[in-house]
Amino acid sequence: MESQAVKAGLAFAVLMIVGFILVGTTRETPQEKMQGAFLQTSNMLATLALKKCGEAVKAETGSEPYTPSQTDGDHMSHVTLIWENIGSAKRAECRYVMDQGISLLQIDDRKVIENTAATGTAAPAQKSAHH
Repeated sequence: MESQAVKAGLAFAVLMIVGFILVGTTRETPQEKMQGAFLQTSNMLATLALKKCGEAVKAETGSEPYTPSQTDGDHMSHVTLIWENIGSAKRAECRYVMDQGISLLQIDDRKVIENTAATGTAAPAQKSAHH
């Protein structure tokens, strides 16, 4: 019985050593590193866009937008979020550009923010007569 316990212990030790060797010799390829960087950037952009656009849409509609109905963009430099039926608005569209912020905020047919320049800051918000 004692010899079986020793064999089991040795088998476990060998298994652990083989596992450590496999983990220690496995390296991330450049492609895997780039994929990881893309995912991190994409996640950061999506998080910022959802936060900033959500705040802007709430300020205009009075209702908290949650999950967008649609998303578009390259997810590396910009993303466009679209919500349907938010408060009194049928459609809210917000484009968020990395390192620039909101470049477009449109509630129904009314453009609240529009920045067509490639760089710079967004134009001042244009308020309509009705809310």
